[in-house]
Amino acid sequence: MKVVLCALVLCCSACFHHKAAIEHRFRLEENGNAPMLVPTDSQSSDEGDFQTTKLVLSGGSGGVKNDGNHQCAIDGEVFSLRLASPQDSRYWIVRSPSISGWDALASKIDIGAQWKTFTRGLARMNEDGCFPSGLSALDIRAAVAEGIPLPATEVPFFFYSDQDIGFTDLAPGMEMRLERFLPTARSISAQGPPRLWVASYEVVAGHGKGVGLKLARKGRRGPDADLGTEEKELLSLPQRFAQTPVLRLFLEGVYGRGKVSHGILIGATNERQLDALTHLIHQSDPAKCINLQGTVCTEFPLGAVSLFSTIWVNAHRSSCLFGSSLEDLLRSQRRPEQTIRLASLRLFRRVMFNRYAEILFPHTEDGAMQIRLLSGDRIEWKQ
Repeated sequence: MKVVLCALVLCCSACFHHKAAIEHRFRLEENGNAPMLVPTDSQSSDEGDFQTTKLVLSGGSGGVKNDGNHQCAIDGEVFSLRLASPQDSRYWIVRSPSISGWDALASKIDIGAQWKTFTRGLARMNEDGCFPSGLSALDIRAAVAEGIPLPATEVPFFFYSDQDIGFTDLAPGMEMRLERFLPTARSISAQGPPRLWVASYEVVAGHGKGVGLKLARKGRRGPDADLGTEEKELLSLPQRFAQTPVLRLFLEGVYGRGKVSHGILIGATNERQLDALTHLIHQSDPAKCINLQGTVCTEFPLGAVSLFSTIWVNAHRSSCLFGSSLEDLLRSQRRPEQTIRLASLRLFRRVMFNRYAEILFPHTEDGAMQIRLLSGDRIEWKQ
């Protein structure tokens, strides 16, 4: 079973209901063996296997960059995007699979590959000035994902990651944790406790577009000793990646012919550079760092890196492994309390304009298992 960490801190903020508008926006809808997470208040129309949805983006000026060399549209086989108003870049029409269309299309088309092509198109359009100023390609990708039906258990993939090659694009509210067993010094008894070095990095919004890393915690467990060169380099990540506002983390795993790839963190100035470096990294098996001008890459020791999402439980900060389900979170509670908390549970997700949308779902173990938690989610339940 997936391990979930829920370490509540002592501070408690005021109830967020007084600070953010709440909208009933998502519901978990049965769809055969693949339940869908569906926005309830989006303006959409069905066309058989497809639907069109009106998307509104926040940001700076809504003027469209009028340049014949730039095409502000994506015309994909599954996912498409075009302006709803030729003169205002805040309003768009998205074409995507309908609820019933997901199953029908998945039997004929690789929807994951189509989504990857679509998100690369979003990055290209953002660099070309097609969208309101102040938004990153990841912001726009999340806005699209919020407005269309998605397979419930694959929501984190459509927002942030690529399951086939195991990467996650880092966004504010995520937390990267490093743990490293240190070699035992000669002066320390081999029978003594192991020496463990730990560090935690919060992913924070950068100055302007993009993100950065902030060292939130560091420490050692076991006998004191000086850190080695490798540990000192891992403590310098915020400085090393300061000029690369687009960050991507490759989680440890097997993605090629059976060799285990280490965790790898890469940074670039834009999404195109990031995709180019990603392609080069995965040409090798196992994956390894590649030097590419204008980018930064660091490789972690095996077993050293893990990715967490910051969530809030009854206004207390907590964290869980990236991709964890709501059921995983409940199982981390004491068994007598799980049933009571599930029955009273309400889940709110942060959406654009700093609003929160409630996710409506069957209050059963199966219903909770279908919901994947994202950074910024807020949960309320009876104590």
